[in-house]
Amino acid sequence: MPLQTDILSLAANQARGLAIDAVHKCNSGHLGLPLGCAEIGAVLFGNTLSYNPDAPRWLNRDRFVLSAGHGSMFLYSWLHLSGFDLSLDELKNFRVLHSKTPGHPEFHETPGVECTTGPLGQGVANATGLALSIQAAAARFNTPEHTIFDSHVIALAGDGCMQEGVALEAVSFAAHQKLDNLILIYDSNDVTLDAMANKSQGGDDAKRFKALGWDVQTIDGHDLLAIQKAINKAKKATGKPQLIIAKTTIAKGIPEVAGTAKGHGEGGAKFSEAARAGLNLPADQHFFVSDDVRAYFADHKKRLVRAYKKWNKTFEAWTAANPEKAALLDSRNAAPGAAQLLEKTPLFPACQARHPRRRSTSPSGRRRRASAPHRWQRRPLRLDAQLHRLRQGFRRDQPRRPQHPFRHSRTRHGLHCQRHRL
Repeated sequence: MPLQTDILSLAANQARGLAIDAVHKCNSGHLGLPLGCAEIGAVLFGNTLSYNPDAPRWLNRDRFVLSAGHGSMFLYSWLHLSGFDLSLDELKNFRVLHSKTPGHPEFHETPGVECTTGPLGQGVANATGLALSIQAAAARFNTPEHTIFDSHVIALAGDGCMQEGVALEAVSFAAHQKLDNLILIYDSNDVTLDAMANKSQGGDDAKRFKALGWDVQTIDGHDLLAIQKAINKAKKATGKPQLIIAKTTIAKGIPEVAGTAKGHGEGGAKFSEAARAGLNLPADQHFFVSDDVRAYFADHKKRLVRAYKKWNKTFEAWTAANPEKAALLDSRNAAPGAAQLLEKTPLFPACQARHPRRRSTSPSGRRRRASAPHRWQRRPLRLDAQLHRLRQGFRRDQPRRPQHPFRHSRTRHGLHCQRHRL
């Protein structure tokens, strides 16, 4: 599908506005990634991803994982624009308790969120696992006549994710397993939370990933055509996982903090009115989305639904031709829940054995053993008693203060009290 750059550029700026308004409203959140990666979101959700907002758990959808989960307003904005069950009111309730828009994306809480991502690097590992599971499903269920699994996993990660050990282990595993359905977009903005990235990291990421066995492309992360070309090329590649290094400007759209460490969090929110004016957003209407942008995504949704229905016909033909495989695939819905698993877990009686050297042969000793609770059965110390013991430990090294001859300090149950001596 040809890329409509004019309308997607407009959508990118309006997605920036949604993020600015949400973070400004709750005085908390991260603006850097939603603003810096707006063009990436426009191309993904407005052109290259395969999904169906009306069937967010479709088996053969492309999975998008926001590894840098602190930039959650990026994901929420695009899910809203794409037509998922995420209303504008939910965006206004960003970071409000029990809303569908928590500070970090949470699986099962928000339609379209594929996995919970909080700790940096975790999403890279989750995306690797998803890509592996899709390839395993394709190997087991696809047939020469019918292909029902051929989707991709796209993860968006930042500099902080690339510093984490869990991410490095995952990318090494992905290369070793040749997960060519995994596309990692690296938001390379040269900024970390506290300072510019060159204060804490260096090296050549492209060479490092190539050495591990990845294909690597480096692009301008604000060039819509370059983003589309890179993603389409990555989707067609075979034999290796794909890395797209997107050079971006953090907090793009807020000149006061753009490209600096101050743009990472909510620091730019205080410049929201000037930023909204610079993005050509109406001053009197917050959380603004134009009719043209909504019309574009409504049309795009129709195209996605047509592709989904076409896949459904293939799936129905596959089910009729492969009843045993279809039954096996359906069995995923019968997976036991936590309560069922607990019912199957055996209960083991407490062991009554004592260490032989501590065992007494006298009748009184046997009675004491029978009545005394085991270490793991004893009640824990009360908190005040634990604090008292801790205080006493500190006091051993301190000189004792002289006390009145007729009074002395006494501790009972962790509380300090005075008793008169007559």
